[in-house]
Amino acid sequence: MQEQSEAISRPYILVSPKLEADNPTFYLKIYNSGRTAASNLRLTIDRSFYQFGENNPNRNLAIYSAFTQPITAFAPSSEITFSLAQGFVIFGKNADESILPKTFTVVAEYEYGLNRSVKESHIIDLRPYVDANLPQEALIRKMKDLIKAVEKVATNARKS
Repeated sequence: MQEQSEAISRPYILVSPKLEADNPTFYLKIYNSGRTAASNLRLTIDRSFYQFGENNPNRNLAIYSAFTQPITAFAPSSEITFSLAQGFVIFGKNADESILPKTFTVVAEYEYGLNRSVKESHIIDLRPYVDANLPQEALIRKMKDLIKAVEKVATNARKS
């Protein structure tokens, strides 16, 4: 019974790729889906990932503070999101795996409760997204159609 109670109330740090509707950019999402804060959260990434394929040391996720400094408390429903790159950049024929790896691992180590600690490895594999369609929202498509119609009306009004 105590184990069940702990499982229900503990923090759970999830690390996963994320896509938004009608946006080709991949994101890395770090999220606490649990009901309590993760204490002393330490995130590490096993290899460099240069955002948007820019071979610039300042764009390397591995040096960002979230991956080099402990996070004292990561509250329930807290989220950190990092831009990775657009799919056409990651999967482009000239994509350099040393700059834009298609697979990498993020390890999350954290504590909770009285002397409880967790170490979880999250394998991020972007390869299944090759040739997949972007998520789409019907409302966004309709809004784009509406914008085009308004622009057409404005152009015709200017001509009059």
